[in-house]
Amino acid sequence: MTNSSGDQPDVEPDVEPGTAGKKEKRPFLQGTRERIAATLSLGRTLVEEPRAFPGQLKLQLLQWARATWNARGGGFYACGFVLTFLFLELKLLFTELTSSGAGGFIAEQLLQLLLRFTVDSLLNTLFALMWPLFILRLSPVGGALLLVAGYFVFTRFLKERFTRLLFGQEKN
Repeated sequence: MTNSSGDQPDVEPDVEPGTAGKKEKRPFLQGTRERIAATLSLGRTLVEEPRAFPGQLKLQLLQWARATWNARGGGFYACGFVLTFLFLELKLLFTELTSSGAGGFIAEQLLQLLLRFTVDSLLNTLFALMWPLFILRLSPVGGALLLVAGYFVFTRFLKERFTRLLFGQEKN
């Protein structure tokens, strides 16, 4: 589209070229405060209304999965990242619970537990980012073929289902 003189494209005065439709990124500290508030709210729900906890946890996990899905592009790689990260986190939580028992788990020093869990979660994030490498490590040729096949199966049959699961009817 060009302006009335026909020589330059029309540009909205307050919108930078290339940024139309992009969501403004929130500051890191604001996002951190929001995540801490959500976690504290979840803990409060667990103590005050234990029966409402599973529903609140599901909402928190879906919110995280939606944000992660969007941050990773919403495709095959995003799906692999989300599934790998959830698997690693559940495995970590199960290991922590079984290593000291549920009673010992609660009674342990909270600071030490939080620090160790945070470090392990950061490592899980890095491992989840590299999920295709774990498949290629098993068999370079077979892994590459599996990734290509997985990509086509995902884009053709699964992406729409995952998107509906995460976002309901708001995205196609």
